[in-house]
Amino acid sequence: IEKVSKILWTDGTPLEELNPLECFILLSAIQIHDAGHVIGGREHHEQNAKEFLKKYDNNVVGSPEKKIIYEIARAHSGKDDPIGKLPQSEDISNFSVRMRLLAALLRLGDEMADEASRASAFLYEQNKIVKGSRLFHAFSMSLSSFLPHTETQEIRMKFNLNKSRCCEVFKKPTKDGGEVDTYLLDEIYVRTFKTFHECLYYNRFVSDKLRFNSVSVTVEFYDDDNFIPFFDTIGYRLEEKGYPRLQEENVYALCGKDLEKDGSKLDGEYVRNNMRTDGNQE
Repeated sequence: IEKVSKILWTDGTPLEELNPLECFILLSAIQIHDAGHVIGGREHHEQNAKEFLKKYDNNVVGSPEKKIIYEIARAHSGKDDPIGKLPQSEDISNFSVRMRLLAALLRLGDEMADEASRASAFLYEQNKIVKGSRLFHAFSMSLSSFLPHTETQEIRMKFNLNKSRCCEVFKKPTKDGGEVDTYLLDEIYVRTFKTFHECLYYNRFVSDKLRFNSVSVTVEFYDDDNFIPFFDTIGYRLEEKGYPRLQEENVYALCGKDLEKDGSKLDGEYVRNNMRTDGNQE
């Protein structure tokens, strides 16, 4: 709710006004979009959300409203164009509900909610996080700020990596049930690129004033006990360049020399092997 509000409002002024029914439907969809995790875990959780809608009082929320809430909520995940498959709008209870707009707001708001407050720092430090989830908690714990800036139409992400999380080799689950070794910095590159992709998808369904054309990323390296940097700050900006291409890209292809040093990629292994001990910036 907080992230979507920051997208819609700037300096106390709404960039896009929602009618009362749209507000109710969007808030309801936000509340239930991940509730399906309780029933059957992550797989098909967006589909399982409908079980919670069945509990709504029919005298308060009718079936037409429940249907729209469910359709908007389940469009928050998936790569088969779930928002594009929704109607542009649907008339209900004497209101026109812009289904694609609401679904796009929910989906991008959900993307931006994956910050420090989502992680369990206590369980992480006690080594009580299951192996396959430890990387994702480390990512959220390191993401100190994740904000939309409508005036510049960019999303800004700021990370802080301490030495322990920077040096740890995490086990990342793969789709085939296996796992691969990865550094947190490399996961940051993957996830920020995903955020940029989500922006491009979101932009298809909103007006010009709500669009985000770039993702600006800052990664700082210092420990919480002394605040002395042990590696130079990395900054890069993800945005479309030149003639649009259809093939899959990655963060290195888009950011070029911003993520290179001495002819090498600024990946997790490079940072681990080139940490400073004196705290001096180059």
